Amino acid sequence: MGSRSTSSSSSEEDGDAEWRAAIDSVAATTTFGKAHSSATATNGESVAQEDEIDTTRPRKLKHYQIKAQKTLEDMLDKSIEIVRDIDHASQEEPSVNGGGIRLFKRAPPGIVFDNTDELQEPRKKPRIRPGEEFEENSKEFKHQIKSVAVDGMDVLAASKNAYQKLLARLKAREAAAKEAAKRDEERVAALKKIRGERWLPSVARDMQLRLKRR
Repeated sequence: MGSRSTSSSSSEEDGDAEWRAAIDSVAATTTFGKAHSSATATNGESVAQEDEIDTTRPRKLKHYQIKAQKTLEDMLDKSIEIVRDIDHASQEEPSVNGGGIRLFKRAPPGIVFDNTDELQEPRKKPRIRPGEEFEENSKEFKHQIKSVAVDGMDVLAASKNAYQKLLARLKAREAAAKEAAKRDEERVAALKKIRGERWLPSVARDMQLRLKRR
């Protein structure tokens, strides 16, 4: 009986020791996994944070970008003016403020809507000749006016005369051509009576050549 009790107690102690060793091993593995996962998580978070810092960090501008930015800032400084109070001068009438359309405040006036540029009739009688003054009723003044004036009826009469002269020349040319042809026919008829009709082909060729030359 005593041996059985001692053996059972020793077996129970061995089981308890094994059970504790298994629990300790599981606890060690879990703590190592947690530490490893936390280390990897911290490493990933640090990498992500570094990437975010790199992305959020402003990039350096190039030389031409800096130059363009400066020119734009200069243009805006010259053209735009920031004021706190309302400028009542811009709300005045265009006749008081000068009128016109302005792109910027400091720009010169552009299109001015004003009636001062309208044509005005001459108040004084203009001088026809800048030199000596002539009376309008004098003969010399009338002669000068006629020498430079052009009458439509005179132009039509001159054109009609030129047309009649040209028509007479054309009629004279046609009459001369008809007279020459008539004379050739009479000459051919006279030669036909004298020489006969054998020489007619050569005469016809000569007549055709003469007509072509004319």
